[in-house]
Amino acid sequence: MSSPHINAPIQARMYMKAMHRVIWVVAVVASAGLLAPPLLFIAAKKRVVTMAVPAVYAVIIYGTAVLGSLLGNPKNWVGGALSITMIIAAVHASILDADWKQGR
Repeated sequence: MSSPHINAPIQARMYMKAMHRVIWVVAVVASAGLLAPPLLFIAAKKRVVTMAVPAVYAVIIYGTAVLGSLLGNPKNWVGGALSITMIIAAVHASILDADWKQGR
């Protein structure tokens, strides 16, 4: 028999302190966006975003890196694609917890 608390939605803050937000945004930027899908997966588990968001980020970021290594990079398109995705992921990571209110 399972407990009703196991599958209950988690309604927790994404970041407990402002320093946590800074650390995650810096980690996303320093890893060139490669740590965005794990961050957004944690946010999805906390019900801050839907589960589709980390999946889309993973497909775009990891797919671009794999395609760049398989097809080559003759016109330097991989760096541009990863840079744009990294900037979007960093902004997304910084605003994840902006509208959190106590007791929601």
